[in-house]
Amino acid sequence: MIQFKKRVYSYRSTLTRKLICEMKFALFLYTGSDNTKAEQLKDYLQGKLRSVADLRNITDILAEEQKLKVELPRSDCVVLIGSRQASSLIHNKRTEIEDGFETFDGKLFHKEFTENKELLKRLIIVFFTERTKDDWIPANFDEKRIFNLEGEKIREGNPVLDHLLYRIKGILFRDE
Repeated sequence: MIQFKKRVYSYRSTLTRKLICEMKFALFLYTGSDNTKAEQLKDYLQGKLRSVADLRNITDILAEEQKLKVELPRSDCVVLIGSRQASSLIHNKRTEIEDGFETFDGKLFHKEFTENKELLKRLIIVFFTERTKDDWIPANFDEKRIFNLEGEKIREGNPVLDHLLYRIKGILFRDE
């Protein structure tokens, strides 16, 4: 009987691992100054996508001892929180470092989003502040995938969030 239970446990562990590996994932990219609002948005969307997608940020990637350079192109969807700080780091190809860890790599993001056209198709940009002409937007980027949440509350019933969720789902499940 013990061996039987062991097999069932082993089967469940394999099944669980397989489901986790097959689950879609969206990567949130934001600077330290955008952390509070970005985490609120990520938590709200994770609640809506809980059973179909995992939402991670750079800190999650680092905590799992993975490399951002490898995980970024593998992401099913990428949500970039646009801000003056993020735009400056990307324009100038600079990194943001907190507590000795790279938390925003403008050089990598600039390279990937200008050279990797497939990744660009999976990018969504969200602004919590008013957009300016200096904000970094990739060339030929689809304006329908830019969302302005300036002054918007991150809560149920917000039509902008509903549209953002719709776009994220469209990117996550485009091939199915």
